[in-house]
Amino acid sequence: MSRPLTKAAPESPRREHRPEFRLFSLGGVRERLRSDVGSQRFTDRPYASVQLLLLATGGLLGFGVLMAVSTTIAASHDVDGVGSVWGQAVKEAEFIALGLLLFWFAVRLSPRAFRFLAYPVLGLALIAMVAVLAPGIGVSVYGARRWIDIGPLQLQPSELAKVGMLLWGADLLARKQQFGTLRRARHLFLPLVPGFAVASLLVMAEPDLGTTSCLLLVLLGLLWMVGMPIRYFATVLVLVAGTITVFAVTAPYRLERLTTFMHASKDPMGSGYHTIEGLYALASGGLFGVGLGQGTSKYGWVPNANSDYVFAIIGEELGLLGCLAVLVLFGLLGYAGLRVVRRSADPFVRLAAGGATIWLCGQAVINIGYVTGLLPVTGIPLPLISAGGTSLLITLFVLGMLVSFARHESAAVSAARRAQRRGQRSRLERWCRIPVPSAYVPPKRRSAPHRRHPGTAGRRR
Repeated sequence: MSRPLTKAAPESPRREHRPEFRLFSLGGVRERLRSDVGSQRFTDRPYASVQLLLLATGGLLGFGVLMAVSTTIAASHDVDGVGSVWGQAVKEAEFIALGLLLFWFAVRLSPRAFRFLAYPVLGLALIAMVAVLAPGIGVSVYGARRWIDIGPLQLQPSELAKVGMLLWGADLLARKQQFGTLRRARHLFLPLVPGFAVASLLVMAEPDLGTTSCLLLVLLGLLWMVGMPIRYFATVLVLVAGTITVFAVTAPYRLERLTTFMHASKDPMGSGYHTIEGLYALASGGLFGVGLGQGTSKYGWVPNANSDYVFAIIGEELGLLGCLAVLVLFGLLGYAGLRVVRRSADPFVRLAAGGATIWLCGQAVINIGYVTGLLPVTGIPLPLISAGGTSLLITLFVLGMLVSFARHESAAVSAARRAQRRGQRSRLERWCRIPVPSAYVPPKRRSAPHRRHPGTAGRRR
């Protein structure tokens, strides 16, 4: 006999299968955390590079504003007296406002536009560096002729040369990489190395060893990013170190700094004065510092407290925590810049972003190195923090260029195009008139024409 068929009881509804209940249950929370939005790491988001660069730039510029308020007041007493306090602050604000305009202008440009600007910027920089050496045009300060007066502003052409050489070198190597000629050593060195040599000689005629060191940092950054073989790169590195050493020993005051920075106490009132006073200022800050604006080292004790030795004043007034915050921000800038290099498909972008990152972070390392007594004094400013008009303008322009490169990453381009189609672009992008980036299209690789033997020109194959 067959068993009687029994009617199956209907399944009771389970509340966890209903989405409106799972949202508020423990399983619902886990499900949302595991979703695409919740589980996506910050570094995997399309605009992560842009946000990291903006965070590092804003943080360093904030430190620069704080230290400008704190140190330019003391610096004004040494220059024009008490009445110029507001004049110093207004001048700093003018450069910051102009620098932000340059930052906005650079963010709006495309990588192709930067390649177009390479040769005009380099030509203008070389002409200005020659003109600054002419009497009546260049302004001499402390025995160095480095500035040109343009209305109420003093501009330093050698700072513009850094950007010109960076863009020119990146464009040159990118073109050679496109043609496939970088396999030969002479195409790596010519005309890149002679071009940097000419620019360095013009800067040393001012003279300015610090800016020359920055130019050579740009050269090393470009050669490293292009993938030069280690034996060639080691040779260039030795040549760069030898060149800087030769420039240092040719001037008696630079040679004195080079030989006494490790034993500054032997000449505390001479060549070791900068190092000793900088270390005193750092040591007096302790962990938390004496308070913003409360430091005393800037009043005639630490030389160039608002420019070259501003990191010592940070250590005195904001303590070890303030110094660590500056180091973290520069580390973040280096990470974000190299992230742009790794995620970009355009060879020019990789070269320019890598060279700019090594330049800015290397400049910060050199400045902090000689303030802490680890390197000889060279007078290189701390990017975005030291007082200095042209340096601030150029640095903000380069950082705007890095942000533009980050906007042209493939993931960022896809997200921007998708937002444009949906009409979901942010208000900030619309207000600032930031154009939608376009994807990189690799050019067709040009191959050299095949050479045929003259005797076979008329033969049929």
